[in-house]
Amino acid sequence: MPILLSSTQRALLATTVLCLTAAALPISASAQAASEQVRIRGTIVRVDANTLVVQDRSGEVVTLARPADMAVSEVYRIKLSDIKQGSFIGTAAMPQADGTQKALEVVVFPEAARGTGEGHRPWDLLPQSTMTNATVADLARRRNRCAAGSSCG
Repeated sequence: MPILLSSTQRALLATTVLCLTAAALPISASAQAASEQVRIRGTIVRVDANTLVVQDRSGEVVTLARPADMAVSEVYRIKLSDIKQGSFIGTAAMPQADGTQKALEVVVFPEAARGTGEGHRPWDLLPQSTMTNATVADLARRRNRCAAGSSCG
C-alpha cells in the first residue's frame, strides 16, 4: 500500500536511519579493507549517481562513494495498524529492569528485504539499545492506561 507524501513531508522524513556497509565507504577511507563495515546514522543531504552526502548525528557532513548498484531508500511514518501478521520488521528497543524490551522504533521492511539481518543484537540508536529483526507471528492489543490529568497521545 503506497503512502503518498508531499515534497515538504519527504524533506522532513529525510532524517532517516542510514546504515552503510563496506559497499559505501567514506571517500577518504576507501583504502580500508573491503570487509570492514562502516555505519553512519544521520540525515541524507544529497544523493546522486556517484556520491551520497550525509550529515551525521554530530553534525559532520560526510561524503561517500556510491557504487552504481547501491540502493537508497527512505523511512516514513506509518500507522501501527499497518503492521500485519507475517510482516517482516526491525525494532530498536531498550532493555527494561524487568527483563522486557521497550520499543523505540519499528521499521516494516519491504518484501524484497525479508530475512535481512534476522535475529537479535546490540544496536547503535542509544547506548544499551538492541535491534531485533523478525517476522510478526501474532498481534495483540494493549489498552493504554493514563494517569489522571495526563495525555495519552
